[in-house]
Amino acid sequence: MIMRLSTHIANFIRRNNPQAASMDVLMFSLEVVLNAAVVITAILFAGLVTGNFGKAAILLVSYIALRFFSGGVHLPTSKLCNIISIAMFLVLIYLPVSYWNAGFVLNCLAFFLILIYAPTKDIMHLNLLGPKYTMHFKVAGLLMVGLNFWLQMPSLALAFFAQTLSLTPAAYKAVHYFERR
Repeated sequence: MIMRLSTHIANFIRRNNPQAASMDVLMFSLEVVLNAAVVITAILFAGLVTGNFGKAAILLVSYIALRFFSGGVHLPTSKLCNIISIAMFLVLIYLPVSYWNAGFVLNCLAFFLILIYAPTKDIMHLNLLGPKYTMHFKVAGLLMVGLNFWLQMPSLALAFFAQTLSLTPAAYKAVHYFERR
């Protein structure tokens, strides 16, 4: 569905602007944007319908911001990424966690995982700043998670922990296993 829609939009762009990027570049870019829009819309809509819009928005923004600085494993297909992302966020939205029970532990684990694994090599090569800013990205990730020790928000602890799990060698092995199938 998303691929077909991106093809239609790319065709429209090429017909109306002959100087636009190639069809492949347009389709890929549109697919990325449309996939992100589907995930964000689905999660925010679920939060809105169930009265958890604020928590859904906090989870999304904090997860995306930390992923920008830390990187993480990429799933083999955009469809699988959409399904896993939506399912994960729906679980996180409705997971009852208090900060001083599980939230503090999750925040400590996230901090530790960033200290060891972030940023991943793939995010540093995709970033326009390049690999020479690796330490800056690590420090930014540590500051983000460290800020939650002061804010003490269980939603942030959940989002940060979920994101940092994607940094681990186990996550890369799991994705490699699915790619072989």
